[in-house]
Amino acid sequence: MKIKFMGKYNNDPKSLPKGEMISGAHRIKKIDNLAVLTLVMTLISCVLGYLFLILLVNTFGRELLSIAGVVAAMLAFVFMIPHEYIHAVCFKEEAYIYVGNGLLFAMSPEHMSKKRYLFMLMLPFLLLGALPLVAGLIFHWSPPAIFGALSIITCTGDLYFAANALVQVPSRGKIYLYDMVNFWYAD
Repeated sequence: MKIKFMGKYNNDPKSLPKGEMISGAHRIKKIDNLAVLTLVMTLISCVLGYLFLILLVNTFGRELLSIAGVVAAMLAFVFMIPHEYIHAVCFKEEAYIYVGNGLLFAMSPEHMSKKRYLFMLMLPFLLLGALPLVAGLIFHWSPPAIFGALSIITCTGDLYFAANALVQVPSRGKIYLYDMVNFWYAD
């Protein structure tokens, strides 16, 4: 596995690395209009943020505004790049990381099982989001809880793509990315 940081994405899906296109593969349905997708992801993020705010305020109160709490919040956004590297290490072949134009993503043209695809999508959610949030709540320590809650919010796109794969792809399906579109085929 080799990870290449590609820099700014030029908004041309045809410029991305490509693997083999499988005849008869099915497109995983998603919202295709970028403006609508952005709006939906923003709304979901706001709802999650509101729910986490209620949880954290009721659990920690003024402690959220401590210096440690503010630093934890800033770190959650700094960790958006390591979040993509966590995705990238889940690929067996080469992985590429792109930034720019409001996008930050790791991708590879390799074909992977549905289970591995879901694992790749959910690993940052678990490592950077769920574990710190639960640990912070269990040990009543606000910085990891704040970091975890905000990290979960940054996983909104991952959750969306995981939900699409769970619903649309059969358990033995293989998934791959081609021109920024996810496809699946029966193994």
